[in-house]
Amino acid sequence: MNAVIMAAGTGTRLRPLTDDRPKGMVEVGGMPIVERQIRNFLETGVAEIVIVTGHKAERFAPLAAKYGRLTFVHNPLYEACNNIYSMYLARAYLGESYVSEADVVMHRNYLLPRPETSMLYGGYRRGFAKEWILRFDGRRRIHRVDVMGGEGVILAGLSYWTAPDAQVVRERLEALVEAGGFETLFWDDVYMSCLDRVPVFLREIGPDDWTEVDTADDLTRAEAREKGNV
Repeated sequence: MNAVIMAAGTGTRLRPLTDDRPKGMVEVGGMPIVERQIRNFLETGVAEIVIVTGHKAERFAPLAAKYGRLTFVHNPLYEACNNIYSMYLARAYLGESYVSEADVVMHRNYLLPRPETSMLYGGYRRGFAKEWILRFDGRRRIHRVDVMGGEGVILAGLSYWTAPDAQVVRERLEALVEAGGFETLFWDDVYMSCLDRVPVFLREIGPDDWTEVDTADDLTRAEAREKGNV
């Protein structure tokens, strides 16, 4: 079991904090966001962690020296493409894999040691303007993802893929990228187009278990959740 962390983006909405570092290296509770993920993955039994870098890639060097079991893949198109290309470059590692976005603060370790099915992690939120809302049946199998505002169980920036399901998703990923015109697509668009062929289930976490840090307001919320004030 491994983990792929997508950490190539420029984090423009979090400037000036991201002028000299990747968004994943911004600290919450005195620790870089990505380092918290690394610790949780290792604690859960993940054998290898792959980090896809881009903006200010050299700033991850201290983590490599500290933890050792890190593999880096560099995305030279991080300014021109969304994160679909990061996953394309790391596709050889996809199989019995966690896939995480580097800007997600895990306020507790909610990872499963070895999931039996492919899963999308999500939690209930309300009052949002635009999010990826998971639609699922009574068995919690996800059949659709809607991008809209309102309330519901939304993506928490983390998924897990079994080896057979990862092969299907990887083939779809390769087809989309190699056809061209993929620059505006996200990694999420890839697996969402496979939901009719792969059984993906919801792993629900609490609304305060994670924070996706895109803006200064998100960072304030993340710090508050760390202190138990939200």
